[in-house]
Amino acid sequence: MPFNSAPNECPFKIGHTPLTRFSIQIGDHQHELLIKEERLNEFGSIKDRVAWYILSRTIEAQGPVTAVVDASSGNYGNALACICERQGIEATIVSSPSISAYNAEGIRKAGARLVIAEAQPGESSNAARMRVAGEIAKAEGMVFLDQYANFLNPASHQNWTAPEVFAQGPFDACFATSSSGGTARGFTDYLRAHQDKTPLFLVEPQGSCAFVAPDDSDGEKLKIPGYGSQRRSTFAEITPPPAMLRVQEPAVLAAFALLHEHKLAEVGLSSVGVMLGAMQWLSEQDGSRSAVCICADGDERYVDEFEGRYLPSVDRADYDAAYAELNPIIASMKQVMRANA
Repeated sequence: MPFNSAPNECPFKIGHTPLTRFSIQIGDHQHELLIKEERLNEFGSIKDRVAWYILSRTIEAQGPVTAVVDASSGNYGNALACICERQGIEATIVSSPSISAYNAEGIRKAGARLVIAEAQPGESSNAARMRVAGEIAKAEGMVFLDQYANFLNPASHQNWTAPEVFAQGPFDACFATSSSGGTARGFTDYLRAHQDKTPLFLVEPQGSCAFVAPDDSDGEKLKIPGYGSQRRSTFAEITPPPAMLRVQEPAVLAAFALLHEHKLAEVGLSSVGVMLGAMQWLSEQDGSRSAVCICADGDERYVDEFEGRYLPSVDRADYDAAYAELNPIIASMKQVMRANA
C-alpha cells in the first residue's frame, strides 16, 4: 500500500485518543485534571504516533524498505514491531535488560527480533542501545530509524499530538515527561509556532537529566521505564529550558497503587508521575485551574511487575509516607462527563 505520513492518512487506529476529565480537590480549591489517554492508540502508547510517523516519512523519502532497526526502552519498540508486522517489514528492536516483560513479549509476538544491549563501562543504557542498533544497521544493511536523534520524533508531536490536545482546550497548563525528549520538544515547538502562552512543564524524577540537570543527584539509576532519562536528549536545545517539576519514584508508585484501589485512571507509571506534577502545580494556585496531562501509556504494561519489580526498588518508608499523603487527594478525584463528549 502507498505510504502517507499525514496523520489523517494513517491506516491504523492511532490518534484521536480521548481526553478524560476529572475534578479533584486540592486544598481549598476544586480543579480540573485532564488526561490525554494515549494508551488507547492501537498498539497501546504515545509511541505509536512516533513509530508510524518516522517509518512512513522515511519510506516517503527513501522509497520502500525491507528491514529496519531501532533502539527503544520498550513502548516505541513494541509499536514499531507491530506496525512493521502489518506492513511486511522485517524489524529489529534493540533494548536494555530493564525492558518490561510486557513490551518484550509484544515485540517477539509481532515477529520482530529483540536484541538486548549490555552497557559497556561508563556507558548509559540508552547509549548502549543506540550503539548496538547502529552496529546492526551497518553490518546487516538495515535502515536505522534512530528515534533518539531523528527530528521526525518531535515533529510527530508538533504536527499531530499537540494540535489534537490543544484543539480541546484551553488549559491553564500542560504537563508531560521527557522519555526520548520528542514529546517535550514537539509540544514546545507547537506552542511557539502558534504563539500559544499555555505553560508547559516537564515532570521528572530527581535523577533525570534529559532536558535540565538535576539539582542534586547521586547517580542512582532510574527505576521506571520512560519516566525521565539519564541521558541528555538530542532535542534538548530549547532556550529557555523547559520548566521542570521533580516528582520522586516512591510517590509515583504510591499514586499508581491508589489509582487502582479507587478504580480511577488506568494509566502507566510515567503517566502517574505526570499527573502528580500537575497536582503539585495545582496545589500552588490561588484559585481553580485546569491542567492537562499527556499520559503516554496504560497500566497493563506495569501491573504484573508492580509487586515483584517496581515496589521493591524504592524505600518502603518513602512509599508509605507518600501513600498516606496522597490518599485523600486521589480519593477526591471524580470523572466528569460532558454532554457533548
